[in-house]
Amino acid sequence: MGCGNAKFLVGLGIGSAIGALAYHFSRTARAKKLKCDVFNALHEIEVDAEAAMEDAKTKAVKVGTKVAGKVAEKANDVKEKLSEVGQ
Repeated sequence: MGCGNAKFLVGLGIGSAIGALAYHFSRTARAKKLKCDVFNALHEIEVDAEAAMEDAKTKAVKVGTKVAGKVAEKANDVKEKLSEVGQ
């Protein structure tokens, strides 16, 4: 057996041991609580993101309405100036 094969087998054994330990510790009550805490935190972030999105939509509508009003005012001013020049 060559040196490369021996290193591969040692790496495979170490990886298997680490995987077994990770699996063992992931089944503990502490790991389950951590998983639940992470899930709850992600859910809260999702709710906050949805609220921020709704707030942004509301603000965009308000700003759009305000801009549309100003554009309409300017259009009326230009129309009045053109009708004065045409007379």
